[in-house]
Amino acid sequence: MSAYDGNGNQRSLLVPSTDGWDDAAKDASDRLIQGQILLFADWRYTAGKERESVALGRRLIARSTLHYWRRWEGGKIVQHILRQPGKKLPERDALGYDDRNEWDIGLDGEPQDPWQETRSILFEDPSTAELYTFVTTSGGGRSAVVTLGDQIWRVRAVHADAVPLVELQAAEMKTQHGPKSKPVFRVVQWLTTDGTPVGERSVSAKEAKRLADDREMGDEIPF
Repeated sequence: MSAYDGNGNQRSLLVPSTDGWDDAAKDASDRLIQGQILLFADWRYTAGKERESVALGRRLIARSTLHYWRRWEGGKIVQHILRQPGKKLPERDALGYDDRNEWDIGLDGEPQDPWQETRSILFEDPSTAELYTFVTTSGGGRSAVVTLGDQIWRVRAVHADAVPLVELQAAEMKTQHGPKSKPVFRVVQWLTTDGTPVGERSVSAKEAKRLADDREMGDEIPF
């Protein structure tokens, strides 16, 4: 597309490829936390440094996930060890920093293991493209990520580029300390990566499961 300036010279209206936004987006994509951090505790989702409440039922697209260890020292995160594609996350015993006398003291007055197993999901608002990174170290939170990952794995046996639109929900979870809450990511719709709704299954649910199981035999589930 083109137009003319005040002197009659033709100029392009196309977005220039050298305007710097592509580079800025690449810098942002290299961060572990993109957009606002999204947390869950006590039946509530909160976002950002101010911990603003995020309503249950909020719908977001789950774009990607990470699995990693993070190490705390002096109240700050000082190191990350990411799971590599096709491999398992290293075991805690292989990470070092085992001397309890050198561990930080937690709120309960006891030494706290500096390593935390962590999972995250990069969410995108379907209307504004605003990003949120859900981060969890709890057993219930990590289980919610794995459950969503299993759904994605099976749907992609039929629709390879499918991504889920999910609702942020919560559910009760039994623990040794009594009932607690856990996050739930309820899939409400499947989309292609460009946001187009995925069509009806081209094979039966039984066949889709078989295809997914065949893939699982040949390659480790990536979550």
